[in-house]
Amino acid sequence: MSGLHIGSGEFGRDKPPTIAVGSDPAIVSDKRVLEFHRYWLARRGERRFPRRADIEPTDIPHLLAGVMLLDVHYDPLDFEYRLIGGDIVSRLGSLKGKRVRDAALTNSASPAYDNYCLMVESGVPQFLQGSAILAYRPGRSTPMARVHCPLSTDGITIDKVISYFAFLGR
Repeated sequence: MSGLHIGSGEFGRDKPPTIAVGSDPAIVSDKRVLEFHRYWLARRGERRFPRRADIEPTDIPHLLAGVMLLDVHYDPLDFEYRLIGGDIVSRLGSLKGKRVRDAALTNSASPAYDNYCLMVESGVPQFLQGSAILAYRPGRSTPMARVHCPLSTDGITIDKVISYFAFLGR
């Protein structure tokens, strides 16, 4: 399995969270995250990356509240939040129009910016299951599972990231 596992406790204030990150879908147990990944794989087909135009929201209406779309900016590499599903906004606030470096979700294993960079460098989806800490709400963790998937208009350069977030517990 390709992934990093950190911690051994349960989610909560008194125990450190277990965090798993990497390219192996087995990292996550949430069925919605895995369903979204299978959808991305189906839209990709035999190509390395699907295009943004290949993603049809009416195919996955039950998942839209957990979808996030980001633009990739190069030189320097950064990511801009473009579209954020209602479940994400209600739990984390609106990040639309902000850059990941300024307003990212972070966790002790792998900050969001590093996760996005790794996905761009490797060209493969990146998974996380664990507890994220909001950059603008230090000390407050949110148990979640997610996947970041690359999109490319020309089939070569990743120009967008589409992610699915599932909030666990509570």
